Amino acid sequence: MKRNTFTQSVKEEICDCEFTNLQFLSVLSGFIMTNANFIEEGEERKIVLKTENAKIAKLVYKALSQTFNVAPIFNYSKKMKLDKCVVYQVTIKEKIDEILSYLELVDDEGYEVFPHELIVDQDNLRAFIAGIFLATGSVNSPNSDNYHLQFAVKDEDTAKFLIRQLNRFKNERSMDFKYIGRKTKYIVYLKKADQIANFLALSYANISMMDFENVRIQKDFLNSDNRYQICFNANYQKTVAKSKEQIDDIKTIDELYNIVCLSEKEQAVAYTRLENPEAPLSEIVDLVKDKYDIQVSKSGLSRIFARFHDFANELIKEKR
Repeated sequence: MKRNTFTQSVKEEICDCEFTNLQFLSVLSGFIMTNANFIEEGEERKIVLKTENAKIAKLVYKALSQTFNVAPIFNYSKKMKLDKCVVYQVTIKEKIDEILSYLELVDDEGYEVFPHELIVDQDNLRAFIAGIFLATGSVNSPNSDNYHLQFAVKDEDTAKFLIRQLNRFKNERSMDFKYIGRKTKYIVYLKKADQIANFLALSYANISMMDFENVRIQKDFLNSDNRYQICFNANYQKTVAKSKEQIDDIKTIDELYNIVCLSEKEQAVAYTRLENPEAPLSEIVDLVKDKYDIQVSKSGLSRIFARFHDFANELIKEKR
């Protein structure tokens, strides 16, 4: 059995919501605005709505029947190419002018317009946006390498209109949508994970939003842990390399000069480093204090090792 994509799960969760009749109108307005195929065959007119999701087709059928008391034609066919998926089709042949007028998709003269009064209320606007997402939206799984949510709309005016409506939620849910032209479509999209989560909640997909956030938190935790491990390993390698250099300097001084000729503090530092070749400076500070009761800071320790290095180089030059 074919497993649902994350997009399909989001859409099916939206379809499971209990919408009021007014919200159904808003869902239909968004869905038909971005999905409808208007066909005229002689004197016959019809609106054809297509989807590859059975739940969406049933929701559209129910919304039309319940709000306009019409009986759309419902059928389906199977694609013979690629994934051979089923395409569901809801066809409206009656009350077309009334439906388009109520949904504010045409004006009194029959010209296409964008909804206004229908989506003044934010609950209805949410339903309108949910309808658009059902028609043409998609969202990457939170398990994928990048975050991406988008709508595909027919023209630039529709893209700008949609962004204006989404911006009405800016104070409540920050979403910085952008759009770009692609061949015959315009893509309205989001790429930031927290904003995608806000959109899912806005579109009545709260369970999907929680799933999305849970996966994102786990990924962020693993990424942070990986970054920590990388930094830790890099710092450890630097400590080991620096420690080897310091030990070589101390051994050179001991061989060509003798450690016991150094000051008491320098002797304590030298012996502690030889005994603890992999210890970081902070640990050397504590060990010198515990064993020799000598107080030295990390910066003081660095200066001592720098003097060892210079002194060792001088001794090597003198030997030559």
